[in-house]
Amino acid sequence: MDDGALALSTSQEIQKAFGVTLRSNPVAVALSEEDVAKDGRIRSLLRRALIQSVAKHVYVESDENRRLWEPTHYKKELLQGVRFLLHRALSISVISLEGKTHVVLMPEVVAKTQDGQLADPDSSKVLRNAVYGYQHNDIFDSDLKHWTQKIAGYSIQSPDGGIFQISRTPVYAGLVQKNRHRLSNNMQRHARQRGLVVSDASLVFSSLNGKTEVQCANPLKGLIENRPWDFQLTSSGLSPSVDIAVICPRVDNAKLRRFLQQFQERSQPLPTERDYLQDYPGFSSAFGLPLIYPNPNESLWIDLDDSASGDSLSAAKQLAQRICRALDVIRTLKPGAVVMIFVPTRWMPYETIETDDEQFNLHDFLKAYGARQGQSTQLIREMTTITPQPCRVRWWLSLALYAKSLRTPWRLDCLDDETAFVGIGYSIDTGASRGSHVLLGCSHIYNARGEGLQFRLGRIENPVIRGRNSFMSEDDARRTGETIRQLFFDAKMRLPKRVVVHKRTPFTRDEQHGLVHGLEGVENIELIEVIIEESLRYLASKLINGELQIDKFPIPRGAVIVQNPSTALLWVHGTAPSVQNPRFKYFQGKRRIPAPLRIRRYLGQSDIVQVATEVLGLSKMNWNTFDYYSRLPATLDSASAIAKVGTYLSGFSSAPYDYRLLI
Repeated sequence: MDDGALALSTSQEIQKAFGVTLRSNPVAVALSEEDVAKDGRIRSLLRRALIQSVAKHVYVESDENRRLWEPTHYKKELLQGVRFLLHRALSISVISLEGKTHVVLMPEVVAKTQDGQLADPDSSKVLRNAVYGYQHNDIFDSDLKHWTQKIAGYSIQSPDGGIFQISRTPVYAGLVQKNRHRLSNNMQRHARQRGLVVSDASLVFSSLNGKTEVQCANPLKGLIENRPWDFQLTSSGLSPSVDIAVICPRVDNAKLRRFLQQFQERSQPLPTERDYLQDYPGFSSAFGLPLIYPNPNESLWIDLDDSASGDSLSAAKQLAQRICRALDVIRTLKPGAVVMIFVPTRWMPYETIETDDEQFNLHDFLKAYGARQGQSTQLIREMTTITPQPCRVRWWLSLALYAKSLRTPWRLDCLDDETAFVGIGYSIDTGASRGSHVLLGCSHIYNARGEGLQFRLGRIENPVIRGRNSFMSEDDARRTGETIRQLFFDAKMRLPKRVVVHKRTPFTRDEQHGLVHGLEGVENIELIEVIIEESLRYLASKLINGELQIDKFPIPRGAVIVQNPSTALLWVHGTAPSVQNPRFKYFQGKRRIPAPLRIRRYLGQSDIVQVATEVLGLSKMNWNTFDYYSRLPATLDSASAIAKVGTYLSGFSSAPYDYRLLI
């Protein structure tokens, strides 16, 4: 580096390490808490030095970077005929919290082969996930105490001659929750952080007779007890059915036909799924209208020739082109039909291909082709037809088919119709030249009820690359703002009073200035960074006989901890009321400790309760899943979706695409 380098060591060790390449003598500098907070290089040095120092202190092994583990295994696991040894492990992060440097300890496991080698990444992922699936609050806390007893409260020698000391004082947060007793003054004095639990956003459905609107926070329960929001279209005869067309190899016709018939049958969830999943009553009973699909040998059931020749890439393209021609035929026969494409297991070699010159993704290619023609598609993989969770699959696919027929199953309950939401995402077009290779994907929701979710795609003319992330220049941001402004005006014939922009990376000064100029005429512009804060885990506690004990369930969904006037942690993923009994807790996925979202506002005036409520509501607007919620708001989920297929859309019109065409 021309401007030098940072090193954490003694002068003698630095000179020994760099030798003759050292241009000048090292200069010792003092580090402040502010330096640690601002500079990721400093935090990286501290983390690596701490890992190496702790490993020597407690006689364990490490990767000398992020993770250390005990040399003796505690468990053996068999995976695909291979026996692996599992070792207790710990990952360490160094972060700045409220202006102070903190060490984040994350209990983990490391998998090794019997000859002492680290397991390959795929096997390691499977083995670790199996352990983490059962590592809930109490077990996580026990593992954490196992490590803190080893490393906290001791003077640990550092390679630079200094000393590391990790305090035994964890960070506590006190939450205010409606209809719950406040903590005693004695307990509150230990809570260095403050927060609250925001009420979950309600969804709007139609009543059974289609004449009134009904609210419910749970999407599946709301649909079971009521009707989809747009049921009036069904009852009036304007959209009386969901029509399906099929593209399938002839040899697989019987298999897909049996699968389609199951959508008319009732199904019950597994006992382990009943804390959320409802009985499946059949498509017609669930959505209040019939699902109409063809039989083999009918015009809307197209037999596909899936024989292919040549190398994998050529064969995959042949297959894709035949499917596109079949889509063309269906569009002339039934333009509004959702096209179901059967994907047998034998197509696996053609689904994703990467050569030195080209990348090809069959799913994204077909999605983009259908979207350009305004045609909805649903790929059905062979494994889906033989799932051990038939009730779950029928619910999830039924919702997708309903939404892809351009219907609206539910909307958000919000009184503010003057707010518009935007999500911004980026993707890289690997086939484009440098400078025009960054694609900007925008998702637009025209108001807080969830209306008008659309995509817009464009190229950034002058991308700014920092590390692995892409950013807009001021001119690019201005053009993006102008595009957003025009889209909203075209849809509503007026500008919204408030525009909220979500992004998963920081808003640079150029992006802030450009967006503000591009959105001229909008009274209130809010620029909000939303990221999953993987480095932080909070453990929920409960009062038992006047004493705090670790709760087996995680922090509630909607919990908010304010870090400073512009930044807060929000738990979109957390416990919610069980569908079986509201007094019981439901934790979606039942896996480990949920990470919060870190919400940082760069511009805007809304209070944290409003911002959190909107994010919670938008997390339930992903119609491609019947989960209670997604981990991210629909603005960012959808921006990611368009980024996936962006390469296949970028060479065509920049007109907006309906979200439902690409899910």
